Amino acid sequence: MRPLAFALAFLSCSEEPRADDDRVPRERGGRAVETRSIRMPESAAGPERTIVMLPRARGPGDRFPLLVALHGQGESRRGVDRGAWGWVRDYELDRADAALRRGSLTARDFHDLVEPERLRALNEGLRTRPYRGIVVACPYTTDLFADPEAAAQFDRFVTAELVPRLRRELPVAQGREGTGIDGVSLGGIHALLIGLEHPETFGAVGGMQPAIRGRIAELVTLAGRGGDGQARHALGQRIRLMSSTGDRFRGLVLDLSDRLRSASVRHDVLITPGPHDYVWNRGPGAIEMLLYYDRVLRGEQD
Repeated sequence: MRPLAFALAFLSCSEEPRADDDRVPRERGGRAVETRSIRMPESAAGPERTIVMLPRARGPGDRFPLLVALHGQGESRRGVDRGAWGWVRDYELDRADAALRRGSLTARDFHDLVEPERLRALNEGLRTRPYRGIVVACPYTTDLFADPEAAAQFDRFVTAELVPRLRRELPVAQGREGTGIDGVSLGGIHALLIGLEHPETFGAVGGMQPAIRGRIAELVTLAGRGGDGQARHALGQRIRLMSSTGDRFRGLVLDLSDRLRSASVRHDVLITPGPHDYVWNRGPGAIEMLLYYDRVLRGEQD
């Protein structure tokens, strides 16, 4: 029994990678996705690491939508090696992918943070348009609150270094129409700033529970740049704001939405149940994000 016990202990310890480990961990969500680690020791934002989740089943010519997903401040404080695993490990993105691939979601998949009407609508949509899967690149996200200059440096890293490299090395969309950026909390404000600044790079941009205090006017200016908010819509850039009933930024998100509407900037808003916490990231945050970009980055209406 001793060898068996040792083997079981080894398997249980090997599910999660060490902070400095580049190996692919055993997939908790099944065999449908795999993960890769990309290191960039000298980027515009300093030493960087990106964890990529991509569909395992793919043909030689397959190209998947590409989403850059940015984590929250808690992961930023953990450093590059641990923080980069935020979405895949701490927010359990692989589990959300597995739930969507089943074709039928349950309240448990959302950690019970879903309204019955929303759950029914999502399942009806999955029956007619099954989830196909996207490539999600999750870079370590620098803390712009701790260092305001970090925002510009991180912007350059994402747009001039990371996205071009992902397009060269991975089976992803090569144009803006198939590329999106989103994030939660700290990652949400980063994603909105970068995405709205670069409509030539991102066909869709979003912010989930975004930490936008003090940045609303700046975001409205970016979104309406060119003198007419309709101009951005003409480019085909989709914008979505997402918050929750217990999100401390909910009022600011709704204020931003009102200001964007006044500036004739078309966008979507989704409010779900739940707090500003990890349980929301693992439930509504992860599931809604994957499904939304699986559709809009393929040119479909959500």
